[in-house]
Amino acid sequence: MTLRHRRPAFAGRGALIATLLCTVWLGGCAAPASQPRDQEGSAEAYTRLGTAYLERNNLPRATRALNNALEADPNDAEALQAMAMIFQRQGEATLASKYFQRALDADPDSTRARNNFAAFLYAEGRIREACDQLAIASEDTQYANRAQLFANLGQCQRKLGHPEQAREALERAKVINPRMTRSYLLLAQLDYAQGDLARAWDNIQAHMRLAGINPENLALARDIAKARGDTEQAEFYARQLASSGSSDGSRGTP
Repeated sequence: MTLRHRRPAFAGRGALIATLLCTVWLGGCAAPASQPRDQEGSAEAYTRLGTAYLERNNLPRATRALNNALEADPNDAEALQAMAMIFQRQGEATLASKYFQRALDADPDSTRARNNFAAFLYAEGRIREACDQLAIASEDTQYANRAQLFANLGQCQRKLGHPEQAREALERAKVINPRMTRSYLLLAQLDYAQGDLARAWDNIQAHMRLAGINPENLALARDIAKARGDTEQAEFYARQLASSGSSDGSRGTP
């Protein structure tokens, strides 16, 4: 998930929220399911079908299938969180929040639902609440995408103005998965903002090695080089940035 609160009329560069398909930030979708036959009325079967439709952005059919799931089992946590995401996409923030809460009431150990709720809260500008949800989710040591979770927590803490807590979470993400590129980019942004240019340079170079070059890391590398007084490197990255078709890049600052 490279991961927008609504501008008062989380847009802006490098918003945390990726395009919402079946999940937000973390987790994966269930494989598309066929219409329930021998499992007619089964909450599990309808939930699989609903999430498959949600992945395809077919919200009317997803809604119908999930309503069937919840009619069969009103406490099906997966169906509840999928309904929450439908409401989120439809701009129904109050209903989305209600269904996320119901999903977590039904299954407090659902880390995926908690992550998705955190993404929703972040998008709504409820940053502290999002950080709180991520902190709880991070206690799940068996969660497959735990490194991404800590990267999200680090970005969330930085948004709150807690750079040391942000650094701790991002370093944890690196330890859990040294090849997770996003943690290096976020650390480079944090280092640059704090004036630690040597560490910022090391992290942006690591990000480029792992992720390849893109306008976002080129712009940051240019800025770091310029701040270090390395005119040659700054000009080199500026040329690459221009060749990429972006004049200044977007550094993904939360």
